[in-house]
Amino acid sequence: MRDDLGRAIAVPAKIHRIVTLAPNLTEMVFAIGAGAKVVATDSFSDVPAAAKGLPKVGGVPPNVERIVAARPDLALTVSNSGDAALAAALLAANVPLYIVRTDRIRDVPRAIETLGRILDAPDATGVAAALRRGIEAQRRQRTRPPRVLFAIWTDPLYVAGRGTFGDDLLSLAGARNAVQAAGWPQYSLESIVADPPDLILYPDKSVTPAAIEALFRAAPELRTRTTAVAVDENRFTRPGPRLVEAAAELNAILDRWEAEHRK
Repeated sequence: MRDDLGRAIAVPAKIHRIVTLAPNLTEMVFAIGAGAKVVATDSFSDVPAAAKGLPKVGGVPPNVERIVAARPDLALTVSNSGDAALAAALLAANVPLYIVRTDRIRDVPRAIETLGRILDAPDATGVAAALRRGIEAQRRQRTRPPRVLFAIWTDPLYVAGRGTFGDDLLSLAGARNAVQAAGWPQYSLESIVADPPDLILYPDKSVTPAAIEALFRAAPELRTRTTAVAVDENRFTRPGPRLVEAAAELNAILDRWEAEHRK
């Protein structure tokens, strides 16, 4: 088979043991009914509960020795996790690595279908179709689209730029990304102050309210213009089966903002 980077992968005809190296892939595999094949995951995979208790192989990069010790037929990772070095190390250990692209919202249902084919999980087709319907049900058009900045870290400041899953999520809910740069760039306070967003969203585990307060102290001009709101980190940073829940959470935040600013 060829993975999402176009690499030729010798995938076994029947796969009984897999290692997932990204939390969103773990969630996808369980969502399509193939969770029993997962024998180990990355250290961050904690959903569903059955995945939380599985052996862990580390973060980014993962521990190759632990992966090999799990004796997988296949390892799965996403396309932004140090592909070349990891693929070479696992190839040397005779563990095929399939790289799945989940950079954008549109990639997620397609990735679910791909995993279904690889893992012989017939439920995947229905899961992907339901996800596409759920995505469209959350699509909004807003008369005055709020400008939103999604800060994934604050010291230094890193944000969700254009052409990312985070950017897609904002567009789906009828907001505009306040960041003009592409990818997940480091962002300057000067750029925020020069064109303040209406809302700053931040992940509720990685970024604390104290860190946001420090950001506002460093840029006091934001206090009268910008509202900061914590969001569920796992939903908003894992492009997977729960992205409809993330979109619904975002729509609720934007609806409240609109109601407050109609007064």
